[in-house]
Amino acid sequence: MKKIDLKYLTFAFIISFVLSFMLYLYEPLLTYSSNINDFWFDFNLMISNIILYMILIFLFLIFVYFFLYLFLRRKNIKIYKIILVISFILFLYTYIQGNYLVGALPQLNGDIIDWSKYGDENIISILTFLLVVIVELILIKKYKLDKTIKINCYMTIIVFFMLFTSFISILCNKEIYKDKSIEIATIKNINNVSTDKNFFIFLVDSVDSREFAEVVNNNLSYKETFNDFTYYPDTTSGYLFTRDSIPFILSGIWNQEETDFVDYYNDAFNNSKLFEKLTDENYNMNFYEYEIYSNNRNFEKFDNIKLYSDKIDSVSFFKQFTKYILYKYLPYPLKKYSKIETASFDSCKIEDDIDYFKWSNKEAYNNLINNKLEFVNDKYFQFLHIEGGHVPFDYDEDVNIIENGTYKQKLTAVLKVISTFINRLKENNAYDNSVIIILADHGEGKDTLRQNPILYIKGINEHHEMYISDIPVAYEDLIDAYISLLENKKSTELFLNLDKNRPRRVLNNLYTREIMIEWYQYGKAWDNDTFKASGREFRR
Repeated sequence: MKKIDLKYLTFAFIISFVLSFMLYLYEPLLTYSSNINDFWFDFNLMISNIILYMILIFLFLIFVYFFLYLFLRRKNIKIYKIILVISFILFLYTYIQGNYLVGALPQLNGDIIDWSKYGDENIISILTFLLVVIVELILIKKYKLDKTIKINCYMTIIVFFMLFTSFISILCNKEIYKDKSIEIATIKNINNVSTDKNFFIFLVDSVDSREFAEVVNNNLSYKETFNDFTYYPDTTSGYLFTRDSIPFILSGIWNQEETDFVDYYNDAFNNSKLFEKLTDENYNMNFYEYEIYSNNRNFEKFDNIKLYSDKIDSVSFFKQFTKYILYKYLPYPLKKYSKIETASFDSCKIEDDIDYFKWSNKEAYNNLINNKLEFVNDKYFQFLHIEGGHVPFDYDEDVNIIENGTYKQKLTAVLKVISTFINRLKENNAYDNSVIIILADHGEGKDTLRQNPILYIKGINEHHEMYISDIPVAYEDLIDAYISLLENKKSTELFLNLDKNRPRRVLNNLYTREIMIEWYQYGKAWDNDTFKASGREFRR
């Protein structure tokens, strides 16, 4: 019986350890440290899970190598040696791909990625693989298999120390250890209406103003949906992505990267004139948002917000991180199989007996048609954010989930949800005593740069055919409009003192990057030719 040759198992041990360390400890920590504010969990919740994943992957790889060695050492040990060489080729190529060929990776802003546009990256990825193979073949020809495996072992150790040095520098970043008080919206009070006054802000994500107006005009069954509303087609958003748009819409306070985003977010909510006015007037306040950035538990003003219990579904957490890992480390021709478009760490929360708010159009529609309104005496405020026209385009006109839909189909589903929301208020005599604001956080990027969202407003006891205003509105004007509406102004009385010739400011927050690029709209909101970058940038 042949003795076990430890030199082959030693290399298997080393490459298994370094690969599992790189993919399931180093990479998750790097991803987290680069996007701290975009994950609901904190370091303490994450670290035990990723260490567990690393250990499990390591043990699995060791088992596979040990099984192959026991099977092949009696039949043909050369095959096992070739497997070790192939393993190193794949390991080194994966390391290069995930750490040096990532500059051209598309932004993860929720859009469907068209991987066919990355032809040059595909070629570079393939050529890199061929280069690694050629170098390995030269080593084999010059030094034979055994010495090549030994060289590969040393190379793997060198790679580990390079990774470990970077790993230590990440751990030295004090920002990653920030505690997060994880607050989450429940559906408590979502069907409430007041017998006194209501103030509804209904935000539908990623709805372009002109595209939506075309959908409204082409669907005669909804022609009366926006009677009593004023439609402001010439409206610019404050930001081009959701994260900064929400606190800006509710406060009018700009984020210019002076502070950490979570600090800005909390400052915006603490200093919102809207929330101050609602509090002074004793409104019951409710905030239905799928992603809340809070680090000081300042959301107690909202009746439906609950402090999350800090639990993670470890299996789902593993799946979501794996999508990010595959996205970075797979060769470009294979990255489309990473399913990165469906990555969502919100799905990793373990829900208690409480029903947490979900932002899907389907969830919102089912709630509207299946649940009755509940009347309360207190004045009632509701901010509600649903997915709207956000990619993927997976709804038909009747809010049924489909595959390979279009933006127009999804906007028609959004129109149906909005119409159902408004009609339910009408049918229950809760319409006339309600301020209703229908808006989007930003537009969609088909024909514009996302700067032209929808804005429809109705005041208390307002009755007329839908009025289309040519006033050039900017989202920084919304706060004054809210206060006027709370003072019983009609939608036709808003924004009258604005300078119609002023340039309107929009900050491109580039999704999750910590940089803001300043733009100004000098013409109509949707006109890209008059939408110009000022040359100013804000960095933290």
